Amino acid sequence: MRSLDLLASGLAAGDKPLVVSIVGGGGKTSLLFALASDAAESGFQVLVTTTTRIYDPLDEGRAFDAFRLDEAWAPSTNPIASFSSPVTRVLPLPNETVSSAGRRHEEGFVCVLASGVDSGKLKGIDPALIDAATGWSLILVEADGARHLPLKAPADHEPVIPASSRVVIAVIGLDCLGRPLDDAIAFRPELVARAAGLAMGSIIEPHHLAALASNEAGCFKGTPAGALRVFVLNKLDLTDYDTALTSARAVLDCGSADLVALASLRNLDPTRRIPVLMQRL
Repeated sequence: MRSLDLLASGLAAGDKPLVVSIVGGGGKTSLLFALASDAAESGFQVLVTTTTRIYDPLDEGRAFDAFRLDEAWAPSTNPIASFSSPVTRVLPLPNETVSSAGRRHEEGFVCVLASGVDSGKLKGIDPALIDAATGWSLILVEADGARHLPLKAPADHEPVIPASSRVVIAVIGLDCLGRPLDDAIAFRPELVARAAGLAMGSIIEPHHLAALASNEAGCFKGTPAGALRVFVLNKLDLTDYDTALTSARAVLDCGSADLVALASLRNLDPTRRIPVLMQRL
């Protein structure tokens, strides 16, 4: 299956973009650009951005067609400032970002947008601007950070999910299984311990991932009401298949996710990145 199969609600048209927020552990940025590439190949106009920080895709060799930076899109700490520059406090329309000559595909394209660059990372934009955006087919938002670790639980200020998100995808790396819970395997391990119900240093098992999915302080914290919840267990290629399948079934059985996928997001064949996709009945 291709990554677009995760978006079961379908891509929107016209002035109502499908906003997808990606949260959780390692693999978010790989999924972000896999979705963007698949959507662009299918003829959709895709905006890729973040509400936190992500590594500069130029440095990571990610594929996209346009790149836009504007500090006016940064989150404002002063409510009055949000209305001080009404022209620049609006995200650009697709035809304002890339010419037809600059596209890799005939119709679809990918534009990466941020408020700036700092220490090799793109700085996030105001989620309210995403909520107000028009014209795009798909807006993909990396709404969480995990320092490249496979597992995390959010702090009080995390994740930063736009209210308009109609799909929230939580990512966890299967390489956390069988490992002791500590800061070498998890970002904010003490919060993971609390949400998943295990002690620091205890071995992480499939049922702990299900607990992390179902706890209100876990993977889907801050998900807008009515949004499709997708749980992606990444790095299948580094994990025993039966253990991975047990983990997927445990997450599905806990009832907190509408879709559960087993994935190898770095697979160069886009048709083999999502070999297993389960849906809650």
